[in-house]
Amino acid sequence: MKILTLVGLFVQLAALHFTHAQVIREIEFNVYGQYPLRNVAFIPVDPSAIAAGIQPVPPVAISTHTLSRTGPYQFTGVSMLQFYNTQTSTPVGSVTLPKESNQWLLVFINNPRHQQNPAQHPQYLIYPFDDSYNSLPNNSLVFLNLSGKILDGLMENTRIHIGHGASRVFRAQESIALNLWMRGLNGQELLQAMTKRYHFESNHRSLLIFFQPVLTGSADLDVRFLSKALP
Repeated sequence: MKILTLVGLFVQLAALHFTHAQVIREIEFNVYGQYPLRNVAFIPVDPSAIAAGIQPVPPVAISTHTLSRTGPYQFTGVSMLQFYNTQTSTPVGSVTLPKESNQWLLVFINNPRHQQNPAQHPQYLIYPFDDSYNSLPNNSLVFLNLSGKILDGLMENTRIHIGHGASRVFRAQESIALNLWMRGLNGQELLQAMTKRYHFESNHRSLLIFFQPVLTGSADLDVRFLSKALP
């Protein structure tokens, strides 16, 4: 696999740039994609970790499935995690992982600017969601809004407002009716974004991800429900 040559390149770069002490982190992550992810890999040990004496590891291929997260995968390094096409070795996306957690769910989204200018815009935008138990506790629900829209509505009889990114933590009851709206292009009209009743199992951590509508001009959100049982 061509991407194997990147390991040798990373070792050389590490020798040139590893001049300051850096904190080497042991990171565990899962992946999920709005669309299936194929022919993508990452190098599990970055240049800083190699320079610190950790042995290089061959690239690991990743893939995603519509109904569930995949993983876990392990990464040893500082903060930057890069992904490559396994057939061409070209970078397809990268993400910097904040230091407050070493457990992440990486959500891959097709970059709308990639086709117009592949040289300047990577194939994927990658959103890091803190997947630790502090961020997503047992028997709880978090909304991850990647739709680009501000959402308002009702969760049962309680009004909720969902901004960009991750919401606050909600208690996952046995059954919850969710009705959400978004503003139209004129900023005044309210459009129905989704209406559905969800059922939750006990001892699970639940995440609802909102993506942009699949059809241009539609207000129907592309919604994914990920529920993970405690080990």
